[in-house]
Amino acid sequence: MKVVQTTLSEAEHRLLEEYAKRRSKTIKEVVREAVRSVVEGGLIPDDPIFSRSPSSRRTGKRDNGSVGHDRYLYGGSP
Repeated sequence: MKVVQTTLSEAEHRLLEEYAKRRSKTIKEVVREAVRSVVEGGLIPDDPIFSRSPSSRRTGKRDNGSVGHDRYLYGGSP
């Protein structure tokens, strides 16, 4: 395990402490759950952005990669 340290305001700490108590959990447990929820919640594992190689490796240099990236990944008309 790695240690992550941060600073909370008194109000934030109180809210976190109350939240943990209501769920009969430690602050560590609810913080870990919150981190997992935020990090994993927005990911779509089958998204091509995680599996396709960069377009420049596949077909050569793309001059408009920053503009057309969605089209290159997901298809569609120019």
